Amino acid sequence: MTDYVVPMVFDDDVQWQKDYLSCHRASCYAVYNNVRYRSFGTESLLVDCIRTFMPFVRTLYIILARESQKRDWMEQDGVRVVYHKDFIPRQYRPCFNSCTIEMFMPFISGLSERFIYGNDDMFPLSPMNEKDFFVDGKPCQHLKEEEYPDEPNIFQKKCMIQQNMVGGAFGKHYTGTWLRNGHSLAPMLKSQCLKVRKVFDDEITKGITLVRKETSYNQYLYVLWQYFTGNYVDRTPKRTYVSVKDGVEKVRQTLLVHDAGIVCVNDHDDIIDITEYSAVMQQSIKEKLNSYRNG
Repeated sequence: MTDYVVPMVFDDDVQWQKDYLSCHRASCYAVYNNVRYRSFGTESLLVDCIRTFMPFVRTLYIILARESQKRDWMEQDGVRVVYHKDFIPRQYRPCFNSCTIEMFMPFISGLSERFIYGNDDMFPLSPMNEKDFFVDGKPCQHLKEEEYPDEPNIFQKKCMIQQNMVGGAFGKHYTGTWLRNGHSLAPMLKSQCLKVRKVFDDEITKGITLVRKETSYNQYLYVLWQYFTGNYVDRTPKRTYVSVKDGVEKVRQTLLVHDAGIVCVNDHDDIIDITEYSAVMQQSIKEKLNSYRNG
């Protein structure tokens, strides 16, 4: 059996805003315009997509910061809401760092050995089966070794640090190349995630923060462990990436591709007003769901 885990956040929640401001000591402007937290209003549609195109998923775990974040549509069979307090220690809450959430994710009570982790901007939009993600009990993934840029960004720096930390346990060290992992759904084994937490406990603990920092470790630690141990199958289902920077029409066209697979619609802080994007995304996803259900 396979579970699915996805964190969600709704920045219109007044209680969440109070927690955010007390943690960040920021203005309300920061709350409503931070791309890490703003919503396209597609969360319930994401659940529909998972239930429709991934019927093999046993339980969908939705991670929320607090009870005030819960929505009525989450009350349905096969969906379980878990709050930060259920698996993240008190000293790391309130938490506004997805990396911290990922580091404690394997401790979610009841989570199956096989699970798929995804962000709320990753939509399965074509029929899929369990073998797209697990084969003979092994997770499916693909890491591509590429030349490391002369002027790496924060994400690339983080990847290099993590791959050398995990790779070091297996006698591997990288300088001129880095292991690139596609930004998409990540199948994982809970036992292996817990192994990573045990082996690198000191390093991970030092990197845990309430808000995202360059030193924060993320879920790629688990993917890298699977890679270096050889406990994976080198393949992935079809996946597509599009950014809101590409424009509304490009987002629409990408979502409506017949065999789109997993589509990630990545937000970007260059786009201030997402009203049109929200409408287009909701309309396109509904169209894909209705088309599939009506044959």
